[in-house]
Amino acid sequence: MPNKPPAKTVTAADIERSIQALNKMAERLWGDGREAEAKALLDALDALNRALDRIRIGENRRTLH
Repeated sequence: MPNKPPAKTVTAADIERSIQALNKMAERLWGDGREAEAKALLDALDALNRALDRIRIGENRRTLH
């Protein structure tokens, strides 16, 4: 069985950049008249942002103790 290379650690900044790119995609969809798809993407991005905030809060609590 071949050894797998270690997985790359994803940072909060990496996630934020991905969210920003997807937000631009939603803007393009909206501009193309595809409001339903844009709204669905924006709703998913909102959920991702809230999850990222919860992760940050958890990380901050761990570093304080």
